[in-house]
Amino acid sequence: MKRFLTLILALAACSTALAQTDFRCVYNFASDSPIVSAKLESWSVDNWGDSYLSSGFGFRAVPLSLSSGYLDIARNFNFWHNVPILKDFSLQAEFNGRINMDNSNFLAGLSYTVPLERNVLRASVLYKTFNGGASSAFPVQLTLLWRLYDIFGMEGLDFRGTARGWGEYTGYWYGESNPVEGDPGEFIIVANPQLWYAVGHFFGACNLSVGGELELSYNWLGRRGFHARPSAGLKLQF
Repeated sequence: MKRFLTLILALAACSTALAQTDFRCVYNFASDSPIVSAKLESWSVDNWGDSYLSSGFGFRAVPLSLSSGYLDIARNFNFWHNVPILKDFSLQAEFNGRINMDNSNFLAGLSYTVPLERNVLRASVLYKTFNGGASSAFPVQLTLLWRLYDIFGMEGLDFRGTARGWGEYTGYWYGESNPVEGDPGEFIIVANPQLWYAVGHFFGACNLSVGGELELSYNWLGRRGFHARPSAGLKLQF
């Protein structure tokens, strides 16, 4: 646990020094979610490609305590910016870890970034490894990442998020109120669309936004079937 916290803080410090970083704190409305979540997200671009970092913690209400956490970090390599046919393709390496680091995945594959002037839209196809008791008959993950700014022509209104789907065998549904075995799942889908509106200019704090996130999932975290978990809160941009 201490090593996990140290790793996130070290990566966050590096990211804030090199890139724009968002910190958001949200209240979760779903009964099966932590009451409050704190998340850090960063994206940096350099001559060799770009780096993406997302980490977060969930907290129980009574008593206030840490209940969950994750770390996702991805690096895209692109050394061929001046080659017209290849310039929008990147080689991607990624690591995903849960709070105790016993549940983690390494991924590698190919990404394509749609050439847009300001917005970001990227699709990735990645081979995914599994550890512990996890396994997959189709160890491939499809990822979509987007950042759309000033949508509907409204300055300060941003739509962003990620969507991921991959093959993973789930034979024990530990996330159910009554955990059961059987009825195995073969794949998992998780999407996290977010909508934020910059309100800081009203208060002299230009980096403050209000908004929320909707987690849409299928067979995620030991819960069978489709689930929607809304949240709302504040975001600070550094």
